[in-house]
Amino acid sequence: MMAKPAVRISVSMRVTFACVLAAACAMCAIAPAHARVKKIQITAKESPTFGGYSWPGVGQYEKIVGKAFGELDANDPKNAIIVDLQLAPRNAEGKVEYSFDFYILKPIDLSKGNHKMLYEPPNRGRKMIAALNRGVGGDDPGSVRDTSLLANSFLMPQGYSISFSGWDSSAGTSTAGFNTTITLPIARNPDGSSITGPSYEYIVNAGASYALTYPAATLDRSKASLTHRVHLNDIPHNVPASSWQYNADGTVIELLPEGTPFVANDIYEFSYTAKDPTVNGVGFAAVRDWNAWLRYETKDDSGTANPFAGEITRIYTEVSSQPGRFLNDFRYLGFNQAENGKQVFDGMMQWI
Repeated sequence: MMAKPAVRISVSMRVTFACVLAAACAMCAIAPAHARVKKIQITAKESPTFGGYSWPGVGQYEKIVGKAFGELDANDPKNAIIVDLQLAPRNAEGKVEYSFDFYILKPIDLSKGNHKMLYEPPNRGRKMIAALNRGVGGDDPGSVRDTSLLANSFLMPQGYSISFSGWDSSAGTSTAGFNTTITLPIARNPDGSSITGPSYEYIVNAGASYALTYPAATLDRSKASLTHRVHLNDIPHNVPASSWQYNADGTVIELLPEGTPFVANDIYEFSYTAKDPTVNGVGFAAVRDWNAWLRYETKDDSGTANPFAGEITRIYTEVSSQPGRFLNDFRYLGFNQAENGKQVFDGMMQWI
């Protein structure tokens, strides 16, 4: 039996969330899990958070922050759609490893909560929950201390738990300010050598330098092309190789002389041969397996307890912009069925 896809509803905020809640349904397990969150590391815990504010009938909340470590079976049919997963390195058990940051807000006493979770995949590492939650948000929502905002918030008075986790390589690698990242495997040729191929960057408002999505396979500037135009309908003009350069490891380009900024709002296009592609589709599985673990498991392989351990009966999503496209694909590509056969999300609200 296949799990049903989560319901997608895209109307106004105040009406939509109630509709999403009414649209939920759950499915039963049919098979053991093969891929999973193997381990979590809790790096910070604040109990209570929100400055100790307590919601009537729900009580105080706590914040749990850390990193989770997962693995995927590249031969499992549910993972087969992930591009280049077969080319990712394997551990001793033949699985593909990855890790990501997580951030949780939950009632300290879960018995007073509503046993439901709102999950948000961050937008390039940033949390966008403030609009839905009536101003209580930011990259560290638990740091909000304004009692008038907290009293008027949308989720906590109802007893919702809230979770965020890394899925997107464009979030970068810094976790400063609770930026939510993911560490993805790098695809390699069967002989272990770097995979190379054509890559393209569309550059607007870069400032003094521009970080490339993938490192350059060669620092030979004659093998790359940088063009510039002011308006979209203008003919692009080549920027001479003598007027730009790579940094030492081929991950950044800048104009010469050093410190010359890219002209704000102008359009630069960079074509080059890149190397070492990350297996970005692992982000789908990371979101699937994290939420399935929170919903269905009691502990990790090391015995660290699941902060929810059987308390979550429904999970809904809320997103703005780019993660909405991500969750559309998540649903369409079948990731809303966990590897244990159970449903992951019960309802989705996309603001795109």
